[in-house]
Amino acid sequence: MAQSTSSTGNQPLIELRHVDKHYGDLHVLNDINLSVNRGEVVVVIGPSGSGKSTMCRTINRLETIDSGEILIEGEPLPQEGKDLARMRAELGMVFQQFNLFAHMTVLQNVMLGPVDVLGVSKDEARERAMDLLGRVGVAEQADKVPAQLSGGQQQRVAIARSLAMHPKAMLFDEPTSALDPEMINEVLEVM
Repeated sequence: MAQSTSSTGNQPLIELRHVDKHYGDLHVLNDINLSVNRGEVVVVIGPSGSGKSTMCRTINRLETIDSGEILIEGEPLPQEGKDLARMRAELGMVFQQFNLFAHMTVLQNVMLGPVDVLGVSKDEARERAMDLLGRVGVAEQADKVPAQLSGGQQQRVAIARSLAMHPKAMLFDEPTSALDPEMINEVLEVM
């Protein structure tokens, strides 16, 4: 079941056409058709194992599909190389397990992508990172490493890190499932 809030736009930002994905005999995605416009919020709801995470992972090509087509701004997903890396940089992804670099500070985690991938200066990346950390309510944690933060704080850092790349779209893969109940509301508020 999908719930959405529409905006205007001629061409969908993300489009899935007749997408199928199997894991062996298990047919995880079966003839999936989805169109997401700019500014639109789509929530995919289903039981564990129903293919929600797989669908998210196919949109940024962390998983390949067996058949069908996935388009980003009307263009098919690149198969590999620089075009795929560019496309991934334009689609923010927040995972349920945070995936922060444990040996880096919060600030370094948020600055890494803009500096290494987008070629932003360290000063500009630091300024943007601190602004985003402030917006998600963890600026005072900038010099700490992820292990020093609560799960909710780590997830907010992961959201700031994704936003630092100026993505065209954000994909959230069960971003609250690893959190304690009291942390869920604070992360949902940030989203």
